[in-house]
Amino acid sequence: MRHNTETASNRDNPVKDKTEEEMALYSYVNRIRQLDLLIRQKRTGTPKELAEKLNISERWLYALLDELRVDLECPIRYDRRRRSYVYEEPGKVLIGFTRELDEMKLRKVSGGRQIRVDNLKNFKKIKKNYFHCIYLFSIGL
Repeated sequence: MRHNTETASNRDNPVKDKTEEEMALYSYVNRIRQLDLLIRQKRTGTPKELAEKLNISERWLYALLDELRVDLECPIRYDRRRRSYVYEEPGKVLIGFTRELDEMKLRKVSGGRQIRVDNLKNFKKIKKNYFHCIYLFSIGL
């Protein structure tokens, strides 16, 4: 026989608890977004300053950074010269909804163009510009 430990207030208003949980999740996600932005801008400051900016304790900051490093594999390190946390490679933490295209819409997707290369000099120029555009695109997501 199971004992019901639910209180009358929980049974009468289950939306209240869910709203509190949703608000906690919303705050957590916003804090990660704010941390990501500060890291990308290389202006986090010291751990103490960063914790103050995020309105959390230093202990919680270290736990949050560990989650990002371990669970999300974010290449975060502290740069003493800049006095800021930085990403070791270009990137961004994305949290949100991504729409998937169904097969009919995928068939309509087209793009790109063929480039004829007359000599190696032109190829190197095109290659440099091409990779520069990909780099900007990847960090601009």
